[in-house]
Amino acid sequence: MQRQQALMLLVITAGAFVVPLISERIGWFTAPSEMLYGALVAALLPAARQPGEFIVALSQFGFLLLLFLAGLEVDFTLMRRRGRGVFVRSIIAALGLQALALGLVIAMGWPLINALLIGALSVSLLLVVLNECHLTQTEFGQTLLIVGAIGEFCSIFAVTAYDLVARYGLSWMLAVAALKLLALLLAGYAALRGLSRAASDRPGRFSRLFAVRDGQELGVRAALAFMLCFAAAAVLLQVEQILATFIAGMVCSYAFRGEHIVTKKLTTLGQGFFLPVFFISVGLNLQIRNVLHGPALRILAGVLVGLLLVRLAAIPLLIFAGMALRRALPGALLLGTPLTLLVAISQVGISLGQLNPDAYSAVLGAAIVSAVVFPLLARVLLPHAERMPAPVSRPRRWSSAFGPRPRTISGTLIAPSADFVVESEVP
Repeated sequence: MQRQQALMLLVITAGAFVVPLISERIGWFTAPSEMLYGALVAALLPAARQPGEFIVALSQFGFLLLLFLAGLEVDFTLMRRRGRGVFVRSIIAALGLQALALGLVIAMGWPLINALLIGALSVSLLLVVLNECHLTQTEFGQTLLIVGAIGEFCSIFAVTAYDLVARYGLSWMLAVAALKLLALLLAGYAALRGLSRAASDRPGRFSRLFAVRDGQELGVRAALAFMLCFAAAAVLLQVEQILATFIAGMVCSYAFRGEHIVTKKLTTLGQGFFLPVFFISVGLNLQIRNVLHGPALRILAGVLVGLLLVRLAAIPLLIFAGMALRRALPGALLLGTPLTLLVAISQVGISLGQLNPDAYSAVLGAAIVSAVVFPLLARVLLPHAERMPAPVSRPRRWSSAFGPRPRTISGTLIAPSADFVVESEVP
């Protein structure tokens, strides 16, 4: 490791530790705060915009892990439990929202890539927000997760199709690339489905994959190996890694339904180091001075307004999907935070030459602003009882206001009050 890379690793590691503490203190969410930290480092240290191959490799691994985790978060058991009708209505809502984005882009005469940006849906930041607001297990949170998961799959599929069409055009090479991707996904699904059946028939041999405590962590190794094999095969077959890695996570989620131990361990691994490295590295590419210029600022404002308008227009679709009327507006705002997909789409735009550096920085700026502002507005608009954390009971010291101190008889704690009797074993 070179001196410059070691210095950047020190700066990124320090930010990964300090930024969550600061963002929690000021009420922001961690991912956009990490991107802002990276942008601030790049502004103060211009050499940080070239962090070196080692940091770039860590960032790329974090990006792949983020997409894989997003696929793992697709809960097929939840979809089955909510019923086929809710699932179909959620598909209509997700597709309808993206159709609204396409219609807005056509009406405004914007480039087609803007439809991908404005119509993007993602569950990664949405899941973080719902967890922090204790709404994941509510009907409101589950409806949002289903719509977001379906929308994320459709968005990544649309980005992949757009990338392939832009590279190959409407030719036989496009059909070959699509067949390669389909063959890769079917092969992965067949392999994992066979592994799932073998695990069901012979649980003893595969119990270590889902063990809570395993010295070798075979479950984590198997999941990471599957993810990296998919990513490597996608590169070798010259198809898009975004869709391949995301669907690899979906296949794992479907093949091993109900087994969440590996997901929790991978989430801990990602949130602990690799995802912060990715978000801070993305922020290093955000040039704040360029965003403040006229053209880039107009792009940033256009993406933000487009995200907001499409979500507001999609409120009837969310109500149709089963969301209560008073929760539809905050739900629409929470769906307006596709942070990771905006980053992925902008990177595809850069690779295709359809976004210049200023436009790329503007899209990243819009991703950060939407990820900060929209969830805060949604938190304010949600009913008070739904956005407050559950109270935590704390042990209190005995006070004379509670009456006489309880006495112990033969190891049993007896409360002296006549109104209640509490018995518990005293060690």
